[in-house]
Amino acid sequence: MVNISINPPPTDKCCECCGKNIKELKPFGKEGDPLVGNFEGALLLKTFRTMALETKEVNDFDKTYTTEPEMIKKYGIEKYNELLFRSQLEGTVEASWECRNCIILSEEDYFKIKFK
Repeated sequence: MVNISINPPPTDKCCECCGKNIKELKPFGKEGDPLVGNFEGALLLKTFRTMALETKEVNDFDKTYTTEPEMIKKYGIEKYNELLFRSQLEGTVEASWECRNCIILSEEDYFKIKFK
């Protein structure tokens, strides 16, 4: 039998936001501590986060997108490719295993801590 595990917990047993090892973490409690649902005893929980923070520049790009040739003419090829890539990142989520302190963070605070 083959075991398939999609988005398994990190092999280093660390929060993927703050980097603390499970040995340093306080476990989740019952309902409301800090999430709705009983996760009592868990040290890391899987959540999904966007791959990039939303920016006004990319938001404006997405709102005005017409055709590729028109957007290249407007922005130039390099800027167009940059904005297109960032737009894709902002619209894509990935799994993140997080501790009780990090899982409740806003996207902005999450990125500040993860990439400090």
